Amino acid sequence: MTNTPEKQMNQLPVSQGAIKPVDVIDVFELFSIFRRHWLIFALLSVVGLVAGATYARYSRDVFRSTAMLQLDTKSKSGKAIADIGALFESHSPALAEIHLIKSLNVLMPVVEKLRLNYGAEPIGLVDRLMHREGRMDLDLFEPPKVFDDDDGDWVAEVKSEDSYELFTPLGSSVVVGKVGETYRVPVEGDSVAICVRSMDALPGQKFVLYRLSVLRMAEILQKTVLADEKGKNTNIIEIAYQDRYPDRAAKVLNAVAQMYVRQNVEMRSAEAEKSLEFLEKQLPTIKAKLDSAQQLLTSYRNKVGTVDLGAEARGTLDRQVQLKTQLLSLQQQYQEKSRLFKQDHPAMQAILSQQERIRKEIGKEEGKVKALPVTQQDVLKLQQDVELNNELYTSVLNNIQQLRVVRASEIGNVRIVDPAYIHRKPIKPKRKMIALAGLGGGFAFAWVLVLMLHRMRNRGVGSSSEIERETGVSVYAKVPKTHISHKLPGVNDKRFILAKADSEDFAIEKIRALRTALEFSCLDEGGRVLMVTGISPEAGKSFVSLNLTYLFAKQNKRVIFIDADLRKSRLSHKHEKGVSDVIAKTATLDSVVVDMGEGAYFLPKGSRVANPGEMLASKSFAELVQECREKYDIVVIDTPPCSLVSDAQAIAKLADFGLIVVEYKKHSMENIQEIIDQLSMAKLEKKAIVLNKCVHDGSSYGYGYGYGYGYGYGYRYRYGEKKK
Repeated sequence: MTNTPEKQMNQLPVSQGAIKPVDVIDVFELFSIFRRHWLIFALLSVVGLVAGATYARYSRDVFRSTAMLQLDTKSKSGKAIADIGALFESHSPALAEIHLIKSLNVLMPVVEKLRLNYGAEPIGLVDRLMHREGRMDLDLFEPPKVFDDDDGDWVAEVKSEDSYELFTPLGSSVVVGKVGETYRVPVEGDSVAICVRSMDALPGQKFVLYRLSVLRMAEILQKTVLADEKGKNTNIIEIAYQDRYPDRAAKVLNAVAQMYVRQNVEMRSAEAEKSLEFLEKQLPTIKAKLDSAQQLLTSYRNKVGTVDLGAEARGTLDRQVQLKTQLLSLQQQYQEKSRLFKQDHPAMQAILSQQERIRKEIGKEEGKVKALPVTQQDVLKLQQDVELNNELYTSVLNNIQQLRVVRASEIGNVRIVDPAYIHRKPIKPKRKMIALAGLGGGFAFAWVLVLMLHRMRNRGVGSSSEIERETGVSVYAKVPKTHISHKLPGVNDKRFILAKADSEDFAIEKIRALRTALEFSCLDEGGRVLMVTGISPEAGKSFVSLNLTYLFAKQNKRVIFIDADLRKSRLSHKHEKGVSDVIAKTATLDSVVVDMGEGAYFLPKGSRVANPGEMLASKSFAELVQECREKYDIVVIDTPPCSLVSDAQAIAKLADFGLIVVEYKKHSMENIQEIIDQLSMAKLEKKAIVLNKCVHDGSSYGYGYGYGYGYGYGYRYRYGEKKK
């Protein structure tokens, strides 16, 4: 079975190793991208490292201080009921205390006590970077109301270690003051008040002074003071605060803890005062009931005489008194908890169930009393009232004594376990971590940038098999990128031929394979005129066609290269006569042809003309091509890009074979198909595609054009140097 030229071309090395689709990037391709753009990665990583280190240096130190509080929730009475209720409670008591710690009622007195609403912010970029910023603490700063915040800042400049000068937002000096002294100076019909408590700064350093309302500063503290329970249901609360100065962090935290404990004590003392007042009002009534019960018992005994109670009756009496005392205590607990819980709460239900149990036991005891004689029953009832009222009276007296002790001692249910201490080691910034984050950020940004550039440059088709499958046109060659050494002879010549300067270049090997493919598909069938075009100026069609001309000439053939770009050619010299002059009959073909040596000839574009499209479509140009066909073995016509002008369509009618140069991963399938359709409409049936500037993405080598020469449409082709 004979092979067609297209099948033979598919067997050539140039069509092997199809490039992966654009949207697939594997590890090898990433490594190849990194190797090709390592300088960008290094530069951006260094920039990120410097930026991170600068930010870390610019950031001020922040110190953290902590304190620990313990909440005592043990109940003085009804412990069993409290324990049962605690089993059903869904929230820890510490949660409510945490909200109280961060309440404005606690924080506003702290702000007023420590003068936190007055501040002095150091200014100066150099001092901040060099960590030479000073400190100024204010006890008072009241600017006049005539100045708004938009008018500017009040500035204090350090004059000596114990003196400063105050400036208005307009820059005028107000007062030169001493540390620790209070000043009130008239300004603009009003006055400014200032008192600097302490100062630690170098002469010449400046501070911006500010004043906030107590409420505003307390709201800021609400966000910055942290409080949390350590563990679950431990009732141990840890509070923390961060500040630029370690001593102020500890001072603020201790003030918050002390203010909270003080208010807790005052609250409990107030509760004790109210309870004491209530019990003292009830005491006379209870005493009257006790006296009345004792009088009734005495009167009854005087009437009937002394009645001896047996052991059984005495036990019943003691048991009833004990049960009724417990019932009374439960009723009091029920009344107290009814202010906090609804009736269906588990704690309330537990109290009710115990009351019911005690009532049943009291009923049993009362049943035993009915079996006694009537006289003993009466005495037992009267004596029971006396002992019950006496128990109640004694209990109230004890509670009054306890409340008086609580009121006098002012003991709360919160105590400070650990006060806040001064920690000299800052918790942030983590300068090493920030610097490393800057390094990593720069490296990551380099990846994003490089991958974006990679996608932008490679958003077109790069697979020869995909092109052949979608268009039905064979890809005859995949010419790799190559670097051209400027040490090669003639590299600066407009018509530099790489095949002549470096015949071993890898790109030239691929163009040799292209030459072989063209011999199979065009020359062996009698074709002589080869048209080379491209989609865009950057495709490198002139590079391919010029070197292809030279390689054909090396086979002992007479080959002429026609520069048909009459608009702005990059190969022809400015005043050379050529195609346009022959068509205009002002010169002959033989007089304008340039001998490039070894059987290769070059026909320049000629003098500048106003209508290049009409000239190339004219009968005279067709006659010129026919004359070249008769005098030379092969005619290579370099046309303008198809995407810019229609000149290539006019020339296609005169060609035997069309070669479309497509830049690797630059053009979409729609662009390629559009050029193919244009040439097909021009009756050019035989055509093939050359993928130029190919890069082997997954390997350890790559080629790139670095040799630049200008194209007339304002573009520049880049060809490079071969890697040694």
